[in-house]
Amino acid sequence: MHVVLLIRRIGNVFYYCYKLFIETSYLNSLMERIPTGIAKLDQELEGGLPINKGILVTGTAGSGKTIFGLHVINRACEDGKNCLILATEETKEDIIAEAENFGFAFSHYLEEELLTITKVLEMRSKTTTASSHLTSGLSIREIDIIGLADLVPENVDLVLIDNIGVFALGMSLGDFRDQFDTLNLLLSEKSVTAIYVLDQATHELTNYVADYSTYGCIKFLVKENPYTSKMERFIFIPKMRGTNISLDLNKFVITPEGMRVIGPTE
Repeated sequence: MHVVLLIRRIGNVFYYCYKLFIETSYLNSLMERIPTGIAKLDQELEGGLPINKGILVTGTAGSGKTIFGLHVINRACEDGKNCLILATEETKEDIIAEAENFGFAFSHYLEEELLTITKVLEMRSKTTTASSHLTSGLSIREIDIIGLADLVPENVDLVLIDNIGVFALGMSLGDFRDQFDTLNLLLSEKSVTAIYVLDQATHELTNYVADYSTYGCIKFLVKENPYTSKMERFIFIPKMRGTNISLDLNKFVITPEGMRVIGPTE
């Protein structure tokens, strides 16, 4: 009798777990997404990045963060979405040149007004006094993270902020967390999908607090292959709400067409 009762209870647990899995999968399938334009990654993400959410992208220099952002912008423009790049380090010309090296038609998107590229520091520098002798713009400490939301027009569907880490310099951990949380909320209220590129050094300096503020996190890594002694690039997605993700490290390579995900490491 006790054995039969135990089997029934175990059966009920399996039933409810299966029901929860089916319901969760169904709800996830209903979530609208923005494809990244990287086939295997979109498959991993069940179609792409959740729409109107903030996604954090981190990694060391040369790991592929910026190229990933260009991929997402390119695909969104192809799909007719209005996109904005808020650049804090590279010039507009350099961004266009890098994108078009991969065959991304950024010049065309700019002409069609599907894409806007704003160099934040250069724009801010125009508001400095004539007595200022800074060559590249306002001091980082004079730039407010929350104010970035004012630079995003109402008609924008997707914004790429690369690199938001420059705003953390000289800022306390509490202030960075508060301002980043507020920016994320403001952009979400505008129904904007936001990609925040954050360099690894600043991510460590701010105790990884940005991980907790965003809807998803994508990390890019460069590691040595112990069998070949060669450095290789990997992508890791530790968090993407509303998405059944694996925690595998996925190796990828950068080709003349951009990023190509090979698959999980063995």
